[in-house]
Amino acid sequence: MKRELSLADDRPVWHDQMGPYEIIRDRLRSRSVRFEFLDAAQLVKHAFGLVTEGRRKRKRPYLVYLLAEPAECAGRAIDNSRRLGHRKEIASFATAAAGAEVAFAATSYRE
Repeated sequence: MKRELSLADDRPVWHDQMGPYEIIRDRLRSRSVRFEFLDAAQLVKHAFGLVTEGRRKRKRPYLVYLLAEPAECAGRAIDNSRRLGHRKEIASFATAAAGAEVAFAATSYRE
């Protein structure tokens, strides 16, 4: 289930260091970027929450995406092209989020 962005995500409280996530948010809203496998809106929401909590605790926040990559789901094999598509979307998101106060990283169980 993909999440939707809310108006609360538009509040001007994130400061310049969250610009990369604001750009992702705006591109998702305008539909100039789409993700089939990755719930990018939910990741943006998590990043905004993490930056708020990180500032409160005076800690550097990190958003880590853990990818399971099972061979099958509900008894049906998962095509390798879907796994590769998911990885490409993760890489695209990581590139777009680079330089933000909330660092983004991804890894898989296998790695």
